[in-house]
Parts: sequence; C-alpha cells; structure tokens
Amino acid sequence: MATSIPLASLYVRDDASVAQSTFIRPSLARITTRYDRLARWYRLGEAAIGLPPGLRRKAVGRLDLRGGETILEVGCGTGRNLPLLCEAVGDDGRVVGVDASGGMLERAQHLVARRGLQNVRLMLGDATEVALEDRVDAVLFSLSYSVLPDRQGVVSRVWEALRPGGRLVVMDAGLPTSRLGRLLTPLGEALATVFPGDPYSRPWEDLAQLGHAVETEWFQFGTYFICLARKP
Repeated sequence: MATSIPLASLYVRDDASVAQSTFIRPSLARITTRYDRLARWYRLGEAAIGLPPGLRRKAVGRLDLRGGETILEVGCGTGRNLPLLCEAVGDDGRVVGVDASGGMLERAQHLVARRGLQNVRLMLGDATEVALEDRVDAVLFSLSYSVLPDRQGVVSRVWEALRPGGRLVVMDAGLPTSRLGRLLTPLGEALATVFPGDPYSRPWEDLAQLGHAVETEWFQFGTYFICLARKP
C-alpha cells in the first residue's frame, strides 16, 4: 500500500555511504548480456525482488491513458506490461516497446503473438538512439529506469518525444536511507548484480531537473515507488 512517509526522511542522498559501497553501475553491454541470459527466467525474478502485487497495473493507471493514444515503454523487457497498455489505449491506440536486450525482446514478441496484440511495435536498441515515427502521449519506465546506464540521456530523448500534455511514469525500486534501507543495502546490492541496475537511482530528482513538478508515491516501506511528471 502507498505510504505517507516524507520523501526527505527516506531518500536524502548520503554520498558518503554510497561512496563506501561496493556497488558499481554496469555498462549497457554488460546489462544486455546479463538480461539476455535471464530472459527465460525473468518472470520468476519478481518473487525474488518482492514486487508488490498490482504495482504494474497501478503504474499503468498513473499514465491516465485514453483510447487512441500512443504509449512508449522504455525497457519493455519480456512484455509483462504490454497487455495492460493495449487494454488502456484500445484498438485505435499504439504501444511501442523498446529494449536493448534481444533475449528479453524475443520473449516479448512471443507474448504479443500468443495474446494476439495487434497494435504493438517492438524495437531493439539503445533508448538514447531510438527513432520514433511520431511523438507519443505517454512514456513508461517499469523496473527499467534504474537499469539504464545513461538515464539523463534517455530522459532527455523521451521528454522531447512527448507531446504537450504528455505523461511520464517511472515505477521502480530503490534503497531508502532510513534504517530499513541501511539494513537492506547488502541484499539490494546483491540483487543489483543478479538483475543489473542501480539501487541508488533517484528518478524524481532527474525528472525535477526538467523544471516541472514530480508526483511520487511510495510503497512497501519506501522500497518501491511510482513517479509521475506531466509535460506542459
């Protein structure tokens, strides 16, 4: 469930503790290699990372999608969100998924075919270089933002692709700097080596640099969050 714990008490960055950490953000090549290997088993990983039930649907709901709109999912992985996104935009809408891992995208393609999703386009490549045919109404990062080695480059790219009034949502996990976060640091960093990512990412800070208000909700004692930014 969502919590009302103040942002400052949970996520004030402690650069000293991060500097002493053994965590090193991996390169895109290393990330894609690992996820290529994990693709077949990735669904089982949600149990390992303790993903709160219904959080994917809640993140899609925050996009406030309407029929006929176009949604871009960055790091669509095995396609777990694609049916939810297709349902939200309807038969007249479009869903574009991009991922740098060929193994993950292959699983997504199987899901699209199995579910008979007709309005999905999947693209293999680096999100900083993705070539879109047109601007989009919404962008989703679902457990993918913390994985990106060049987050600022990707955010700049997709923010430019958003139409006025567009919505950008990040659903992800992180290590709060509360006592719980400090206790979970060894586990968080261990999981980040198995499922490459950065447990210290702060998307609300990155999105705030765009110059607009960011709405953030916290879940499961602050270990999961959903951020929403709207383009004027």
